[in-house]
Amino acid sequence: MSEASFRLRQALLTPRQVLPNIFAVSVLISTSTLYAASRGCRFPSSLGSPPGDVEQGDLVDELWQDQAKRREIRLGEWIHSWDTPCEEDLIQNFMSAEVSKELDDILLPHIASLQKLLDSPDLNQYGAEAYPVIDYILRSKKKPDDVGAYSIPFCGDISSHEYAKIARWFSENVPGASGQVEKWLGGMPLVHAFTLVVAHRKASDFEKCIEARNEEWNDSMLLKMAWADLMISYPTNSFVADVDLECLTALEARMFEDSEEAGPAGNQQWGLDVGQHHRRWNVYVGIPDEWVSARDYSESELEVRKTLPAPFDRYLTYVIDSAAPYSVITLMLHLWSLQTSYPKL
Repeated sequence: MSEASFRLRQALLTPRQVLPNIFAVSVLISTSTLYAASRGCRFPSSLGSPPGDVEQGDLVDELWQDQAKRREIRLGEWIHSWDTPCEEDLIQNFMSAEVSKELDDILLPHIASLQKLLDSPDLNQYGAEAYPVIDYILRSKKKPDDVGAYSIPFCGDISSHEYAKIARWFSENVPGASGQVEKWLGGMPLVHAFTLVVAHRKASDFEKCIEARNEEWNDSMLLKMAWADLMISYPTNSFVADVDLECLTALEARMFEDSEEAGPAGNQQWGLDVGQHHRRWNVYVGIPDEWVSARDYSESELEVRKTLPAPFDRYLTYVIDSAAPYSVITLMLHLWSLQTSYPKL
């Protein structure tokens, strides 16, 4: 990806509406090809569908060290790189996952056995053929943790999103599970649910494999093959980097770094001369500490040259977000232009 650079796109104004400046992260692959990504951008409903291809002439970059230009640009709202959920977050916040009808069909017939695994710590009372995960625990001589749970590291090619869906199903459907998350999340009962899901989804593939080997096909063999699949398979995206997120992180580091090198432009200058960002978004909340370092500041960096009185400012924000007629905003902007400068409070 040679000559890669990072850009922001500004939304166009429609004839009867003034929309907030909405920016989408874009990656310039070469001098002639540009791909725009609207992932993570929070577009107002009045905009309709997100913008498509972006022409190079419509772009503005991070404006490194350019204090004056930064003060002239209001930012549209997007999800910051540091607020983007990672794989671990998706699993820990499993109750936010989508509800899956498919899991009802697969797992509801097995609720009794799943509850038994959750409630009964004595592994010797179970048949290893019906519970491959127990056979693994006994053979590997794993020890329970402080809460009596067995941590099992296998989930096969089940993605983090699927993992979260199954965990939510388990919590909502297995009696007593919601109050004992520490006993099953990442542990034996949930991994048995993974085994059942894989067995259901890949049954025809497993059966063909057994037939090719002239072996007997039965439910026990199906579960064994599903368990083996859990142990050796990986999600297709396991080794794929999230380039979009990496680009966004690099871009935001250049946009929001406050250091001697960044100069006055790094001192929260975006939009100071033109008003609030989209929906009064505070773009600086949560900035990583390593992007901010001590330096000498001047009072001029905090000055706001054009600020609406509070009632006008609040109403303008409402009008923009609700896509009011253009004439209303034109009148307000005219009133704004008649004002003198106000210092930042």
